[in-house]
Amino acid sequence: LAPIVDLAPEMFQKVMDVKVTGTYLCSQAVLRQMISRGQGGKIINISSVAGKRGGPNTLAYNAACFAVIGMTQSMAREVGSHNINVNCVCPGTTATSRTDFYTSEIWEQRAAATAIGRNGTDDEVGEFITYLCTEAASWITGQSININGGSFMEH
Repeated sequence: LAPIVDLAPEMFQKVMDVKVTGTYLCSQAVLRQMISRGQGGKIINISSVAGKRGGPNTLAYNAACFAVIGMTQSMAREVGSHNINVNCVCPGTTATSRTDFYTSEIWEQRAAATAIGRNGTDDEVGEFITYLCTEAASWITGQSININGGSFMEH
């Protein structure tokens, strides 16, 4: 977390390497296999609600999350004819190693910002990802789906 005027180029690049380049390389490797097998498949990318709205002091993370959403849409259009669905999950605040530094005050503020009054769990996110991998979700592709307890809603 740093204002843009203090954000070191190396830190910006590190975030891009992990989030954007990592997603690209993993997706490329898996798609090559899926296409060559000819049996379709599912790719679920992970972004964040931070990929849907900018925020102060989070420029690198926001930019990387926006990029993952754009890559998801491009991949979905490109590989849909191979019966491959590509979607993106955009979680809100959930307890992960990335949020270990949150104080109880931050947790309470984040929970209060949701429509249901609590933060999410990694199990809730995982269960939704599992659903996207089922046949029931075969007509869902190119979507960036919020899982955030209503802290961010789109029209």
